[in-house]
Amino acid sequence: MPIRVAVATDDGKSLKDGSFHEAKFFMIYDVLGRSPTKVEMRVNTRRDSKRGPASVLEILRDCEVLIAKEFDAELREIVEARGIITLETDNEDVESAVLEVAEKISRLSG
Repeated sequence: MPIRVAVATDDGKSLKDGSFHEAKFFMIYDVLGRSPTKVEMRVNTRRDSKRGPASVLEILRDCEVLIAKEFDAELREIVEARGIITLETDNEDVESAVLEVAEKISRLSG
């Protein structure tokens, strides 16, 4: 069973500088073993939501892992309370960040 991962990005190639919930897009991947598969690029329709950072979870409800350079403390708390894993990375490249996570997941499950 693959693990669904969302990566915060403004251009589809590099990680968003700044908070996860402010990204223009989320690159969605399914990770099975060490092989991530790109599923889609979702537009962040909740980016300017008046309901706060957690409203972004409405468009990511199928994701189990969220990757960003930075998470707002309030969002991290809400996300982790729902059993979703948040991972911050210094990695600039979306593909590299997903491969890094796939490697970690593979080691943990192997």
